Amino acid sequence: MVMANIKISKIIVLSLVAAIIFVVVSFHYINSRMPRVLTYNDQVGALATTTGNGGVASQQATSTPVAPAVLNLPIPFTSQAPTGNWDQVHNEDCEEATSLMANAYLTGNTGAVLPAGQVDTEMNNLNNWEDSHLGYHLDTTAAETAQMIQGYYGLQAKVYNDYTFQDIKDQLNLHHVVILPVNGQIIGNPNYTQPGPIYHMLVIRGYTATGLITNDSGTRRGQNYPYAFDTLHNAGADWDHSTNTIDQTKKVMIVVWK
Repeated sequence: MVMANIKISKIIVLSLVAAIIFVVVSFHYINSRMPRVLTYNDQVGALATTTGNGGVASQQATSTPVAPAVLNLPIPFTSQAPTGNWDQVHNEDCEEATSLMANAYLTGNTGAVLPAGQVDTEMNNLNNWEDSHLGYHLDTTAAETAQMIQGYYGLQAKVYNDYTFQDIKDQLNLHHVVILPVNGQIIGNPNYTQPGPIYHMLVIRGYTATGLITNDSGTRRGQNYPYAFDTLHNAGADWDHSTNTIDQTKKVMIVVWK
């Protein structure tokens, strides 16, 4: 009788052990077949790779976009004498013409060439603003031109000294407009009435590998007019009211943005 009870107990124990083993094996099998949900820590680990020194470098790091080799922003063009009237006022309206081209682009104007009547009216308004706020409108410095752009148009404008080719490219790649004051008599544009303007401003709308693409308001043929960077940089100048002429030791650019 005792032996029978012992056999029964062993059978029960073995049955329980078998049942436990079955449950454990079944659980692991079912778990392995279920889709895995990554936790926050799992995701960080899955998106990381080990660097050569044992550190961790994220594969999601955002790389800086590569600047295009050639860029030409669609900045509308105008001559500073849009109706062909090269009187004294229009001969000195390059600051106003470059400013209104910058504003046209930054406010979404998609026209290739600005309407002549609209330009004449706008340049007259800019001249009036300068007379009211500066006391004159002929030959304004880079800083005064930036002040006019801010005051009249409500845009952002800043003057940078001693710019480089890369500085201009960086600003254009931000879709900012660059304006360069230069000595117009030494940049070699054959379309000017010679000898050309001693003080001139151009819109820089783009670049190539070695040069700049401009909207040069000093001629009706100035749309997309190319210059070598060195040509414009060497001619760089700012107006000096104390001497009533240019100071060619100053290489400045005006950057305009919204």
